[in-house]
Amino acid sequence: MIRALYNLALFALAPLWVPYVLWRVALGSWRDRWAERFGAVSVPPPSGKPRVWIHCVSVGETLAAQPVVQHLRNLLPNYELVFSTTTPTGQQTALSALRDAVDYFVYFPLDVPFAVRRTLNRIQPRALVLFETELWLNLLTEQQRRGGRVLILNGRISDRTARRAPRVRFLYTAMLRRVDFICAQSPTDAARFIALGASPSRIEVCGNTKFDQALGALERTADEWRQTLSLPEGAPVLVVGSTRTPDEEQLVVDAYLRVRATLPDTCLVLAPRHLERVGEVERLLQVRGLTPYRRSQLPIQSSAHAQVVIVDTFGELASLYSVADVVVVGGAFAPLGGQNLFQPLAHGKPVFFGPHTHNFRDIAHMAKAAGVGFEVQTAEQLAEGILRLLHDPKLREQIAQQASELIRKHQGASARCAEIVEKWL
Repeated sequence: MIRALYNLALFALAPLWVPYVLWRVALGSWRDRWAERFGAVSVPPPSGKPRVWIHCVSVGETLAAQPVVQHLRNLLPNYELVFSTTTPTGQQTALSALRDAVDYFVYFPLDVPFAVRRTLNRIQPRALVLFETELWLNLLTEQQRRGGRVLILNGRISDRTARRAPRVRFLYTAMLRRVDFICAQSPTDAARFIALGASPSRIEVCGNTKFDQALGALERTADEWRQTLSLPEGAPVLVVGSTRTPDEEQLVVDAYLRVRATLPDTCLVLAPRHLERVGEVERLLQVRGLTPYRRSQLPIQSSAHAQVVIVDTFGELASLYSVADVVVVGGAFAPLGGQNLFQPLAHGKPVFFGPHTHNFRDIAHMAKAAGVGFEVQTAEQLAEGILRLLHDPKLREQIAQQASELIRKHQGASARCAEIVEKWL
């Protein structure tokens, strides 16, 4: 009954979402392999080996899935792994990080009956593994009808969803009843899943797999990055990762200029979240009197140095944090939920962030409690905090030990999640 109403609503709202989908296919980011969005996935029929289908939305979920997929590859040598993403950046990340572990990469289909059936007919997964909160009623119903397992790993319910979901609890209950097991990130997330209709007997708090993934980006040293980016030897370095709006960048640049007034050698490495904004960020820096170099232009083939760098390359930020003395992570100075704090902490770096961290609430709370993460709201507060740390190398050494310990203490979620998948198979 609920599925019928759900599909009726999709049909009634088609004049709104169909033009959007067509626009994404014709002119937007869905042009690449667009037919897969409608179920024509580029996967051959099964050749005798059972399959597991793993799905993540975008970059963050894909990185969180990376250590789980590696464990599954070892635990399930006779299975084929199919990995899907919704966004092209997620697909690019998956192709780069998981090529050796995954057999097939596809785009996630629209949750309409014909697209879901076509995809499942081709993949025929023994288990459908969804990361975080990827719940789609048609997909879950079809997978259950075919006798396949449905598992949620790294499960989380955001603060926003927790506020809004009770209005449509009947829909969440219908979807969660089609889920065999949930590996929740925290007790808070487990309680929220149960409140929305999940069975308490089919949920376990396994931790956050991003603690495991964070330690996978430690391969390049600070000296290597300093040379690659042509940063002057001995100069303090501020790395700003994953900014998402001009207001965030203005705040960061204001703070940086205040820092530079006291420590004029301080370098800035700024990585906007979306690479299509690099030109916009470059113009903003130039208007403020700075001379930025793009990462793709470096190293400089001379004795000159770069003091301000914009990261315009894909997939390097997690490793690049190693060159920082202090890190600022964007996405939280505006009400956007924050971005990944795990990676700089794994490098032992002190991290500043804004007040809007609802998508990373647990790690933000842990970082503040451990004295390795610092919430600020203004450029003045940010500059003051950065200067305090740059003037106190002993405090930075202490934070480095505490941050690395925080990450290591919470490792192991990936292995637990993979073992649960194996058990249900």
